[in-house]
Amino acid sequence: MTIHGLIWNCRGLRKKGVATFLKDLIYQYSFHFIGLQETMVKDCEDSLLRKFDPHQEYLWLYNSAKGKSGGILVGVRLEFYDVGSFKKGEFMLQVNLWDKINKLKWNLIVVYGAAHDDQKLQFLAELSSFCSSNSDPILIGGDFNIIRYANERNRLCGVQRFPDLFNTLIDFHELREIEMTGGMYTWSNNQD
Repeated sequence: MTIHGLIWNCRGLRKKGVATFLKDLIYQYSFHFIGLQETMVKDCEDSLLRKFDPHQEYLWLYNSAKGKSGGILVGVRLEFYDVGSFKKGEFMLQVNLWDKINKLKWNLIVVYGAAHDDQKLQFLAELSSFCSSNSDPILIGGDFNIIRYANERNRLCGVQRFPDLFNTLIDFHELREIEMTGGMYTWSNNQD
């Protein structure tokens, strides 16, 4: 069975057109799970969720936005998964899943990494802690706000201080990167 998931930095769940776009994507692809970052939503009410999940096919969990930034929303399609438990961090949300079809326990971690350098070490420490506490398979997705390699930048200015640490964490926890499909950059502002 192929698993269909959506990991998307929506840059504002209440922004005009986002809920309709998300509803159309869900209808078209029947995602097994959804992980949204930068929702900019402090309280995620049922009325907002019903705009893109009108038939209540998903169990939704969220981390509140801080001010006008951040926020994580995770949806798990109840047809395919039971949720055993969940764990919230400052920069991530973990959902422990039981796959009803494959009879497999695994964990989904959706991250929204620190956007400012002064919090990146705290983010990486939290990510490492979440990885270390898992004995079941994990899938980690989201906006890490750290690049791994210089060629991932869409402009040549600035030097990133954290790629080496990020890559060390990835190697230490034996994580494998799933190559992105579609555009070359995760954020392009509709530019080539």
